[in-house]
Amino acid sequence: MDCIEVYDLVKTFREKGKEIVAVDGISFKVKKGEMFGLLGPNGAGKSTTINILTGLLEKDSGTVKILGFEPEKNWEFVKNNSNVATAYSWLSDVLTVRQNLRVYAKIYGVKNTEKRINELLEMFELGNVADRKVIRLSSGENTRAVLCKGLINNPKVLFLDECTVGLDPDIADKTRSLIKNYQKENDAAILFTSHYMYEVEQLCDRIAFMSNGKIISIDTSSNLKKLIKKHTVEIAVKKDIKPLMEFLKTEGVEIIFAKDNSIVFEVTTEHDKMYKVISKIFHKGFMLSNLHVKGPTLDDVFIKIARQK
Repeated sequence: MDCIEVYDLVKTFREKGKEIVAVDGISFKVKKGEMFGLLGPNGAGKSTTINILTGLLEKDSGTVKILGFEPEKNWEFVKNNSNVATAYSWLSDVLTVRQNLRVYAKIYGVKNTEKRINELLEMFELGNVADRKVIRLSSGENTRAVLCKGLINNPKVLFLDECTVGLDPDIADKTRSLIKNYQKENDAAILFTSHYMYEVEQLCDRIAFMSNGKIISIDTSSNLKKLIKKHTVEIAVKKDIKPLMEFLKTEGVEIIFAKDNSIVFEVTTEHDKMYKVISKIFHKGFMLSNLHVKGPTLDDVFIKIARQK
């Protein structure tokens, strides 16, 4: 079952008399129980897309369905079965964390309100600040409070926009585990955006890369990394590095860094060139004390797409 369906979505803005296309005819689906990453550089159209899906913006054209319904035609059902948590929204400053959650529980028609609130406060380790006004929270505490709000109604569809911003590494790791567990236990569909490629790779089943309002590619992390045809190789030699540098230049290899007895270079994997170069290094008798080959990362894919003109 497809919980989120987007077909030919378009959104434009007027800025200084000029039309800006923020979302340019994108289409994608998110299945039940799937975490779907929506990535891209600033200005790619990710937040605009989420704002349309969550009812904060009107689309110009295209079709959006949440749990099989168009939100504008079945808003009450969609609202009660979905939710959003974003680092760029804040709860009411003048209310405590608990009071905020009570308000949202009422909005979303949550039953057994106090039990659910206490579960979430414990889950996100906010019990000690539950009765503190939001204005007095740290950025990390606020981020976790917003996540509590996002899960208050046990949503079947969850939108998470930069939801770990401001969290220290330990809490961020715990939060990622909580999100993944929620996905599995509730078979929820989650649309996830982040600039932290590590957590995207850790959490997302499939990933869509956006650039200039368009979706460039949709695939798994492992398949997307195949778009990068180069590996990085780091070598340390026991003797002078210069002969190895000269050899690599004759092979047309791009040297990134060389100092003392260490050298780092990039080499294409096309036509098995990387394997051939490494094999030649051994056959020519270079005495190595270390060899490390690093494959492409999602950061590399992100940079490649972001720099496309």
